[in-house]
Amino acid sequence: MQVTVTGRNIELTPALKDYLVDKLARAQKHFDHALSITALLSVAKNKSIANNQTAEITISLNGSVIRGEESTENMYASIDLVADKIERQLRKYKTRYWHKGNKGKDRGEHSPPVDVSPSEDDDFAVQKEIALEDIKPKIVRSKRFPLKPMLPEEACKHMDLLGHDFFMFINSETQQVNTVYHRRDGNYGLIEPEA
Repeated sequence: MQVTVTGRNIELTPALKDYLVDKLARAQKHFDHALSITALLSVAKNKSIANNQTAEITISLNGSVIRGEESTENMYASIDLVADKIERQLRKYKTRYWHKGNKGKDRGEHSPPVDVSPSEDDDFAVQKEIALEDIKPKIVRSKRFPLKPMLPEEACKHMDLLGHDFFMFINSETQQVNTVYHRRDGNYGLIEPEA
């Protein structure tokens, strides 16, 4: 298992890296088909933020992405929490895709889901405070990513695996960009552009 660890505003000591890799090894026992594992450990510069030490982990599988992020006052605690979250997501993925006869169906036929929700870093926290002062909100983060065709049902599965409220994709039936989202009644919604 190859793990790429990056630090932002933190010194990556060998002990910290080893701790992270050991925690991820426990999660990997549930799924050994990971193509790449990327970890970002960051500390917010703003000391007034209570949970300022964040651990983000992204695992690329064949055609899917598992992502987790946790913030606490201690980096080791953040690593523990995010590793547990990743392990739960991998178990969920394994149950949904590998134990139900979908072993071949979920490999590389669609684009990996991409996290488009804002991360809770210090820039976002500052923007939230400014918005409270009746200043017009503005776009503070933008992401670009490739889209590949998939069915709306597949998009819902990816949205659930990532734990997001919405997910954009190209509908393989209409070849148009669509968005699935969680409704308040517990069901899913599908947004399609008019022709």
